[in-house]
This record gives sequence, structure tokens and C-alpha cells, in this order.
Amino acid sequence: MRDMSYPVIMSSSEPFELTPEEKLQDLELMTRFFNLLNSERSRYELEAKEFMVREALATETHNYVLRYSIQRERYICRGKPKIQGSQSFSTEIPIPTTEQEKIEALVELFAQSEAG
Repeated sequence: MRDMSYPVIMSSSEPFELTPEEKLQDLELMTRFFNLLNSERSRYELEAKEFMVREALATETHNYVLRYSIQRERYICRGKPKIQGSQSFSTEIPIPTTEQEKIEALVELFAQSEAG
């Protein structure tokens, strides 16, 4: 299971450059993320409010079953693939303090998780 909560930090002495294919994949991922933020915001806000009451939520995409929970003052998303051979993933983010910040953090987490 890939843990997306802590990015890999490379030392400045190691050159790091994405391949053209990786750059294209990153661009496609960011495009999907921003498109979902815009097109699905209303649904995400409703799901965020439901999640904050229940402290659990499950949704599905074409490729993943997504389960959201709260653990140790963090929002957690675990993605389990529907397609055999695909990788599971886990993402976690700290829980903000205000109600509006919590909703916005969840909206972004939902979009990120669904984008891939």
C-alpha cells in the first residue's frame, strides 16, 4: 500500500527530474483534480458534512473503493482497487480547526482521492 501522506524528500545533491511520461502523468492528474474540484464541489461539500457527522464515509470510482475515516486527529482515505493488479493507497491530512477549513480540506481530499 502506497502511503501518500509523507512525501519523499531527496537531498539537493541528488539531481531529480521527471521523465516526459511522468510529467504528462502529473499534468493529467492535476487536471483531473482541478476539474473534479470545480465540477463535483457541491457533492463533495454534502459528503464532507455527512462525513463530519458520521466520522466515516465510503464512495466508489470506476477503479477504486474509497473509505474515509478519522484517526489520531487526521482525516484518512484508503483506496482499494477494483481491478486486480492495481495498487492500494492511503492518504492522510491533519484536521483543521474551523468548520469551513474542515469542509475545504475534505473537499480537496475527496477530489485528490478520486483524481487518482
